[in-house]
Amino acid sequence: MLKNKYPLIMVLASMVIAASVMFVHLYSHEKTKEIYLGETEKVILMLKKDFLSDTVNNLIMEIDSLREEKEAAYQLNTDARQRRFVEEYYVSEEEFAAFYETRFRGDQNQDLWTAVLINEDTNELLYASDHLKGDTPIQVVKELEETLLSKGEVRKGSLRGIFGVSKTYVENQVKEEVAASIRNRRFSNDSYIWVNEVLNYEGGDRYAIRRVHPNLPETEGTYLSTHAEDLAGNRPYEEELQGVKENGEHFFSYYFKKLNSDDIAEKITYAKLYPDFDWIIAMGVHVDEVHAYTEKVTGDIEGLTSESAFQILAILLVILLSGLFFIQVLGKARMIENQRTLLNEVSRDVLTGAETRRRGTKNLEKLFQEHKRSPGSTAVMMVDIDRFKNINDTYGHDVGDEVLKKVTMAIHHMIRNTDHLIRWGGDEFVGVFPGMKEEYLREFGEKISVEVEKLHIESAGKPLKVTLSMGFTMFRAMDGSYEDALKRADLALYESKNLGRNQVSVL
Repeated sequence: MLKNKYPLIMVLASMVIAASVMFVHLYSHEKTKEIYLGETEKVILMLKKDFLSDTVNNLIMEIDSLREEKEAAYQLNTDARQRRFVEEYYVSEEEFAAFYETRFRGDQNQDLWTAVLINEDTNELLYASDHLKGDTPIQVVKELEETLLSKGEVRKGSLRGIFGVSKTYVENQVKEEVAASIRNRRFSNDSYIWVNEVLNYEGGDRYAIRRVHPNLPETEGTYLSTHAEDLAGNRPYEEELQGVKENGEHFFSYYFKKLNSDDIAEKITYAKLYPDFDWIIAMGVHVDEVHAYTEKVTGDIEGLTSESAFQILAILLVILLSGLFFIQVLGKARMIENQRTLLNEVSRDVLTGAETRRRGTKNLEKLFQEHKRSPGSTAVMMVDIDRFKNINDTYGHDVGDEVLKKVTMAIHHMIRNTDHLIRWGGDEFVGVFPGMKEEYLREFGEKISVEVEKLHIESAGKPLKVTLSMGFTMFRAMDGSYEDALKRADLALYESKNLGRNQVSVL
């Protein structure tokens, strides 16, 4: 009778074991899924935040660069006009005064120039631009000293002329170009950049005006209030203003309308104050994009769980246990691989905007393999900033960071979109230039040196001179890997240093 019951007992025991194994498997799988999804969401949010802050900070670097370019261009225009006035010194004072006034009154762009002409003998104001407020020569000259960005001055006998382009005019030009640039930018995740100009840092009604908003262009020019609330009762403008006042930048979340949609969703936002314009430049991404991704992953995991459950019921206990172990290991491996893939997407150095060493190494390997398959001319540059440690030790790391950013920006202006600039470590950078001829390397390096020496960097009011030491080489037929070319470029760099720095060497 026991024999007859034995199969039944075995079946029941197998069922109990299978059910136990299934329960353990499902429970552990649920926990693994929970941990995986939690960690994945954290990594995605971290990458989203990096993307937001990097994009805003890159825009701020573009604004600074544009302002410098405008200032230099208008100073050149002012100098040219001054030379033209000097050419008329041979005429009488009356004729010179008439010529001076005609040059400004007849200008097509009346807002461009701000100018005065004074008779110093009679203390008479002979000409003044309409938008000047002063009534006397002393008042007008003082006003000019405070408002002009570029300045020229001429003297003819008792006549003194002062003219130039005002800071306000140049800043308005920059603001218009930046606003147009922001409106034309497109991002794959329906993100966008917007700008609010602060009028009152104490907050309240009409504390700011909306300057740029691609999602709500019809609201540009409207006033904002820190008392405004979103659907959840948050006061995002108040939180944003307080955050940038305390730290200069701020991450926060609130509920807002999606781009090209009437749907309202939670949005994580990065805002940074650009104090020169009283601009708060911000960018955000809706959190439900992250949730949508994790929900898709959840669906995939649930499907795998159901499929594995049927398989486990059909096999022996040993196979079930092996399958459970395999699934757990596979799940963890997938989690690690996905996290690694997400982290590898961070390919830009936050401070300088150059490629990270990890991304740069991949590009070097790719370009070297292309060179092996189809030999061409690919140049490699190794460069570092002369006596950068002394700069950090003497002037502080803030100045050192400014040097790194401006040097990188200068080099970026000299290279093409197909070229690569990599922050290799500290103040050392690697450049890769597909298609560049070897005979142009020294001339190219010297042009970079000239641009870097032109950089305007100050510390405590004193100008700081920055120079580079550079080494160049080419991918060559005997190279076994890109590292062989890097070693030659490094040797060329040290040759430049041995020659006294601020040199270009080619090997």
